[in-house]
Amino acid sequence: MSESGEGDGAETTSARGRTALTLLAAAAVMVVGAVMVANLVGPPPSTDHEIVIPAGTATRLAAGEEVVLFPADLDVKLRDRLIVVNEDDVDHRIGPFTIDAGARLVTKFAEVMTVNGFCSLHAGGEVNITVLDR
Repeated sequence: MSESGEGDGAETTSARGRTALTLLAAAAVMVVGAVMVANLVGPPPSTDHEIVIPAGTATRLAAGEEVVLFPADLDVKLRDRLIVVNEDDVDHRIGPFTIDAGARLVTKFAEVMTVNGFCSLHAGGEVNITVLDR
């Protein structure tokens, strides 16, 4: 470096460039590390909520019998599955889902929401399914 200060700008620019590269490299390592950890850990496990509608359920309900197969207010989490097996000889409805006699419904919840609707299995005729974020 000379006494007149020539060269100071070049050294400062070079130092700034090295600092910027170092920060960029550190940011890249952090992003790659976070992605690797997320891939190793993966999403939280899902839960299966299985409801079996036994044969004769519609007859029991029509006779005024109280049949409790699941709560009228059902909370599930993202990526959980609702599995309904209808062993009855009558179609049943749970909110937006119609489960034909002898059929099986499998659905996975992919977004946070609340679903309210008619339920043929509850005396009050209504079901509320709330999908919660993990």
